[in-house]
Amino acid sequence: MRHVTLLAMGQMLSSSVAIPLEMLEATRARLRLARDPRAVFQVDVVAQQLQPLTMLGGFQIRPSKILDEVEHTDLIVVPALWRNPKPQLAQQADTIAWLARQYRAGASIIAIGTGVCLLAEAGLLDGKPATTHWHYLDQFARDYPKVKLQRQHLLTQDGRLYCAASVNSGADLMVHFIGLQYGRELALQVEQQFSPEVRNPFEKKVFYADQVHQHPDEVIALAQTWLQQNVQKPLLLSQLAADAGLSERQFDRRFRAVTGTTPTQYLQKLRCDNARDLLQNSNLSVADIAAAVGYNDGGYFTRIFRRLAGQTPAEYRKKVRAKLFSS
Repeated sequence: MRHVTLLAMGQMLSSSVAIPLEMLEATRARLRLARDPRAVFQVDVVAQQLQPLTMLGGFQIRPSKILDEVEHTDLIVVPALWRNPKPQLAQQADTIAWLARQYRAGASIIAIGTGVCLLAEAGLLDGKPATTHWHYLDQFARDYPKVKLQRQHLLTQDGRLYCAASVNSGADLMVHFIGLQYGRELALQVEQQFSPEVRNPFEKKVFYADQVHQHPDEVIALAQTWLQQNVQKPLLLSQLAADAGLSERQFDRRFRAVTGTTPTQYLQKLRCDNARDLLQNSNLSVADIAAAVGYNDGGYFTRIFRRLAGQTPAEYRKKVRAKLFSS
């Protein structure tokens, strides 16, 4: 990848340009650190005119180039527009025509939120799957009946055309595209840089949904809280019992009495719950997730997960991550 174009237009969401830009710069920084020659790609903010553009909230951005100055680009990011996109679309005839030309010349295009309308206006989505911001799904379906609108999906792909329903989904797409260009390992590093809850999902969690324990045994409640906040650590029943001032047998009996389960079973459920979250919301491999939740043996993790969830981690991810629709 040699050149990336970030389109700019009035009343766009600044985050739909800023986040891709920052992710690309993070990618470049890591490539430079590794002395990788692929770090030489160029990123330009491009608009119909060079004059400053006012975005939502009053921020202004000054394009670095106009459309006609970009003869070839490898990737185009089309930003989301604030509220009803129709008024802005009427002012973007040159941009729409330019998008069609660049796509025919081989560019890949990522459109975010209502920015997807520009691709539809260019006729690029006719007969192809697309998605957009949930608030404008009905309007989009009326305006572009030839497009195969995917209401239940946050992301769609057809060849070199990608649509994201929201800014967050656009970030997911950027990670995906970075992985295609520079490899999964670098993409994961960039994703973790922008999503610290994936890189460090447990230590910084202060409150859990079930942290208010529905029983009066304060000693066991404290042990439950420790387990929730240290779910990735090995279970040392003797240490938990000692901290509670109990023998292991007394601790196990009191734990069972108020939770209905053993400490080991309780920890397994916590780990499984955290694994579900990572399977749904991160691109970590099953092996990486197993390690993140405290299992060094991926096979053992899979057996525990299957017993508690009724399916393997891979099956669960496939079921819940119906985000990417491919034709």
